[in-house]
Amino acid sequence: MTTILLTCGETSGEQHASRLVREIRRRDPGCRVLALGGAELEAAGAEILFPLETYAVMGFGEVLAKLPSFLALERSLARRLGGGGIDLFVPVDYPGLNLRLARAARRSGVPVLYYISPQIWAWGGWRIRGMRRSVDLMAVILPFEEELYRRAGIPAVFAGHPMLEEIVSPGAPKTAPARPDAPFTVTLFPGSRIQEFRRIYPVLVDAARILHERFPGARFLAGLAPMIPESAAPVEAGMRGYFGVARDGVEALARSALALAVSGTVTLQTAISGTPMVVCYRTSPLNYRLGRLLVRVPHIAMPNVLAGRALVPELIQGEATPRRIADAAARLLGDPEEYRRVSAGLLDLRERLGGDGGVGRIADIALRMAGGESGTDAVRATAGGGRGAT
Repeated sequence: MTTILLTCGETSGEQHASRLVREIRRRDPGCRVLALGGAELEAAGAEILFPLETYAVMGFGEVLAKLPSFLALERSLARRLGGGGIDLFVPVDYPGLNLRLARAARRSGVPVLYYISPQIWAWGGWRIRGMRRSVDLMAVILPFEEELYRRAGIPAVFAGHPMLEEIVSPGAPKTAPARPDAPFTVTLFPGSRIQEFRRIYPVLVDAARILHERFPGARFLAGLAPMIPESAAPVEAGMRGYFGVARDGVEALARSALALAVSGTVTLQTAISGTPMVVCYRTSPLNYRLGRLLVRVPHIAMPNVLAGRALVPELIQGEATPRRIADAAARLLGDPEEYRRVSAGLLDLRERLGGDGGVGRIADIALRMAGGESGTDAVRATAGGGRGAT
């Protein structure tokens, strides 16, 4: 029986990993997938060794506070990799833990298929030398990453972004609401981790209140990530006529005219739905200062990173106030030409993210590597005329 160990440390990574697990088990129902993960991975057929909600934190200070539990987790997973019986290790993003586990796997003779590259192009470029020694194959979901790893001497394969398989394209750019009192939906995405949620949710609620004064037709829906309890998102009595809360919220993008989103994976989900957005981000002063030292890209929102320009507004730290968020949203909604230009630019990004084979191809590669093939050979065997690992 094939046994794969998979580890992810946050909600968006788990969403991608759960689709991969489903594809693996569809091809090999007897395959056993052990995981650091949560409910989505468990529903996909993985056996949860360690629950994701215990370890899903972000920020330097937050990680430091939980350091003893992280060290215990790492030791337990390293022992599992070194104890025999694991045919393949699949780390998913989350580089702080996963790169160390990848080194442990290689020392134990377990091949490593790294799914969803750490964003070393944004920060952490110093890590790439160690990755050459610990990763057999890097499976990337952004097209420019394949060439980046090729230049660094790491075999890589781009098979398209998994989000394209879950979010349907509108087919044409969206159009702005005809009038301020015309009914339309604004979806809020306040983050997937409780500490960032508590920091930004009140800001987005206040921004919604201000925006509703200018656009009385607007209805607001706050999408809650899996690890955010509904009790953390109260709705004020005066807003209940136009403000609601729901699980996830991504499915509402098809009918949304605008999104107010915390910087993260959800901004890419919003982009490939063609929905204009305002992106904001707030963290602790310490995390912000350290981040400014480490981050090497001019934008924080993934749509802007991919476009190479400020396609959607970004408001960071002190700029991310309710008034400024509402002002940026009102400018988009009140300018039909600019609104359509932004929606068209986001749909162009969708075209760039298409690849050869999608998640199913990565599942084929994973099973071949678990069966003893090298990453490069597995890529070539599944190429189907597409690009191979280099």
